[in-house]
This record gives sequence, structure tokens and C-alpha cells, in this order.
Amino acid sequence: MRFFLRLIGSLFLAIGVVFAAGDIARSLAADATRLMPVGEALALLGIGVDPAATGSATATVAYAAVSGWSVAITAGAIGILFLILGRARRRVRRDALR
Repeated sequence: MRFFLRLIGSLFLAIGVVFAAGDIARSLAADATRLMPVGEALALLGIGVDPAATGSATATVAYAAVSGWSVAITAGAIGILFLILGRARRRVRRDALR
């Protein structure tokens, strides 16, 4: 299980790095800071997300909140979270406590 958590975390970090490099290139070309939001990235990838189709007000509000976040920062944070969840547990030696 820890392997899969670390694998997913590494993939999210890689996605974050790719989008961060794209953000840097677009920011340099535009001479202004330009971060790609999640909603724009999903539309660019062709993933149609229509929260109104689910009929859930919670999904609509959650998508509206998340769609404005930066993809690079969001994917990096999710990747770090998965890496922390998948880390090896520390073992405390019993004789060291005495």
C-alpha cells in the first residue's frame, strides 16, 4: 500500500513540475506572472467537468473553489501529501526508552 501511495505522490509531483515549467515559460513570454488554473487545465486536456450535471450543490461549490487554484501548486501539494502518507513508519526500539 505504501508503494502505491508513494507512486501516486511521485506522479502528482511530476505533474506539478511539468505545469510549473509551463507557467514559467508563459510568465516569461507575457512579462507577467501567469499561473494556469485547474479549470483551464481540465478544459485543455479535454476533460469535461460539469458539476451542475451531478445535481449536487456541494460538488458545484467545490468545483467553483478548486477551479481557480494553480495546477502546479495544487498538484505539488497533493503529491507531497501522498508521499507523507506513504512514508515508512518509524520504529521505536523498546530498549531505547528505558
